[in-house]
Amino acid sequence: MVVRIDREGLIGEIEFNSRFMHTVAGVPMGIALADLPAVVPDIDIGEESKLTKGARFATKQLPEGLLTARITFDTVYGISIANPEAKYIEPSAPPYPAASGTAGAPFSDVNLKLAVMSALLHAKLLDLGTPEELATHVLGRPVDLEKDGYDLIPEALDYLARYPLKDDLLASVETMEFDGGATIYPFAWYFWSGEEGAFDIKDLSGIRFCPNLKSLSVISMIDKVNIQALVPLKRLEQISINVPSENLEALLDLPSLKEAGRFSRNPAAISILKKLEQRGVEVY
Repeated sequence: MVVRIDREGLIGEIEFNSRFMHTVAGVPMGIALADLPAVVPDIDIGEESKLTKGARFATKQLPEGLLTARITFDTVYGISIANPEAKYIEPSAPPYPAASGTAGAPFSDVNLKLAVMSALLHAKLLDLGTPEELATHVLGRPVDLEKDGYDLIPEALDYLARYPLKDDLLASVETMEFDGGATIYPFAWYFWSGEEGAFDIKDLSGIRFCPNLKSLSVISMIDKVNIQALVPLKRLEQISINVPSENLEALLDLPSLKEAGRFSRNPAAISILKKLEQRGVEVY
């Protein structure tokens, strides 16, 4: 959810993306275009965009402002409510450091670096501005992601892949989550559906560059987690793995572990998890 505050200090616009799977002012997020008129009879559904295949907008006037539903390939993927009279202070993009080094550095996997950068964004330890500001910076021209955000922007991905991350910044990462709804992905592909494997992580070994990581949650974005890659994380306290894993015995080599969950319960795993419980680790 994004909230814009106008010059008077009032809410001028609220924007919900597809990860907000709730009903907004009577419009369910994710509803099919065919079902929309029956659910919201007074909504005005526009024609398909001539510039972007499969994209259109639907609008409805509310007492609070104008509701706009963004429809992509016959599904509502975004909803906003805005006061058309609101005036805003023009935002300024942050200073962008020059990209340097090889793609992904210091990580061997670019997509692991993106996950780390997302953790930094979430903790407000990294400022990339808005996805539109970053795209404008790397392309050297004004960008409207409502039109240009339906495809991956290679220049934006390359900039993120070579964004300089110093050791002290990496050392500040304490919580990390692998999930398709992570904050970083719209900076490279604004309307990424989450279905393509463009950001899948293949090599987890570089996670050692985040030595103070305390919590790791794996919801998606990687096919299998090699627990052995986590052994250098001596401060790791919580781990939740919702995908297949291997080398589960390496959990016993995590000295600070307090919680471990969502592992498969095959006989070998059960034996290891029991040893963790005997050590005082909460297993769920």
